[in-house]
Amino acid sequence: MRARIGVALVAAIVALAAASASPAATSSSCYYGQSTHPFASWGDVASYTLVPGASFESGAAGWTLSGGAHVVLGNESYYANSRSDYHSLSLPAGSWATTPPFCVGLSRPTIRVFVANGGSSSSRLRVKVVFRGLLGVLGILDGGTFGAGPAWNASPVMLATMNAPLGTKSAQFVFTPADSSGVWRIDDLYVDPWVNV
Repeated sequence: MRARIGVALVAAIVALAAASASPAATSSSCYYGQSTHPFASWGDVASYTLVPGASFESGAAGWTLSGGAHVVLGNESYYANSRSDYHSLSLPAGSWATTPPFCVGLSRPTIRVFVANGGSSSSRLRVKVVFRGLLGVLGILDGGTFGAGPAWNASPVMLATMNAPLGTKSAQFVFTPADSSGVWRIDDLYVDPWVNV
């Protein structure tokens, strides 16, 4: 049963990634916006920039949501993006959310996101990375899973392009609960693209 769910999820990820292809995101010129240090309180002084639409203040603009994923009231409690933010993304069991494509380098960009899990403490959130080249999807990497408690906190640092195929110009991230016991929310997804972009 778990194997069938995994196969279905990979097929859905490929379909979603293909449907949300963006020529602008796979061009060689990238604009990342203003950088900040949203994770300095966790000892992470890297420069990060917000992934497009990842504050969820305009709905989930540019994101692809499925299986009941939806924007809800209630911002992450650190207000990393803005003190006037009021929304986050709910990820119930069986749902997934795919970011818009954004430019990455092959060296070492990292991502971090604010997370909360109001369900079982053993629940895990899975992250997959979809690598895109000029002609489409080049590969999908299982970025692993991590847990979280009921209070908002920063995720672990996740490598965005570890084992990225040659020719990668952009990436998308897919977030999905790894089991049925979690009540997940994410907010303010950041990427550190400042190494060899």
